[in-house]
Amino acid sequence: MSTHRYALGVVGTGHIAAIIVNRLLASGYLAKDRIIVSWSRKLEHHPLPVAAVRDNEDVVRDARIVMIAVTPQRFAEAAASIRDVITPDHLVISVMAGVSTDRIADVLGRGPVRVIRAMPNLPFGLGCGVTGLFRGRHATADDIEEVKHLFNAGGVTVEVDREALMDAVTAVAGSGPAYFYYFVEMMMQGGVAAGLRREDAQVLAAHACVGAGAMLLEKGASPSELREAVTSPGGTTQAAMRTLEKSGVALHVEEAVLAAFRRSQELGRLNSGG
Repeated sequence: MSTHRYALGVVGTGHIAAIIVNRLLASGYLAKDRIIVSWSRKLEHHPLPVAAVRDNEDVVRDARIVMIAVTPQRFAEAAASIRDVITPDHLVISVMAGVSTDRIADVLGRGPVRVIRAMPNLPFGLGCGVTGLFRGRHATADDIEEVKHLFNAGGVTVEVDREALMDAVTAVAGSGPAYFYYFVEMMMQGGVAAGLRREDAQVLAAHACVGAGAMLLEKGASPSELREAVTSPGGTTQAAMRTLEKSGVALHVEEAVLAAFRRSQELGRLNSGG
C-alpha cells in the first residue's frame, strides 16, 4: 500500500508543466491537495493552486508518480537533486524532448527505474490535445495504462512501440498546431485579398478548419474520403485543389514534417549525454 502523501510530484514548473497540472485539476482527474511541484520564480507571477516546495527531494519523497518537466539541458542537474530519493516504488514520467528512457533510468540509477516518456501537445490544456507515449524497459503494463488515463485528461493518447518514433510524434503532433495556424493564416490572407475584413476572414477560416477536424474525428472516415465529398466536379473546391496540387503543397507539407522529425532526432543526439 502506498504511503505517499501526493499522487503526482512535478520537478520543474515551466510552461508545459503548468498546462498539465492545470488540466489535471480542471478535468477533476486529481484534486489540488494531491499534487506537489517544485517552487520556481515563475510561480510568483503564475501560481499553481497546489503545494509547492523549494527542494526537489521533497517533491519526490512525498509523491508516488514523479513527472520530470525540466528542459533537457537541466536534466543532469535535476537528476542529481532527486537521485537519492528515487525508489522502485516511483513511476517516473518524462515530458523532456530528446532524452531517452534508458538515459533517464541510468542517470537516476539505484536499480531499475520505471520510466515512461510523454509528448503532449499544446491543445492538451483545453482537453483536446494528443499525447505520444513510450514505455521504458522497466515500466509495466499497469504503468502505461495509468499514464494513459492521466494524459487522457487532456485529450487522447497514442502509444508507440519504438522510442525512435517519439521524434515522429513530435513532428506530427507536437509541431502540428503550428502547421494548422500557418494554414489558417494563409487562408485569411486569401480571404482578405478577395475583399473580406481580416477579422471576418479569421472567423471563417478558423471555424472551417476546426469544423473539418471535428468531422474527421466524428465520421471515422479518411481525410481523402472527406475531401472528395467536399470537392464537386467543376466546382469551387476543385479549382482550389488543382491550384494546391500544381504548387506542390503536398510535397512541401511532407518535407516540413520530415524537417521537424530530423531536427527532433538532432536534438536527441545533442542531449544523449554520450
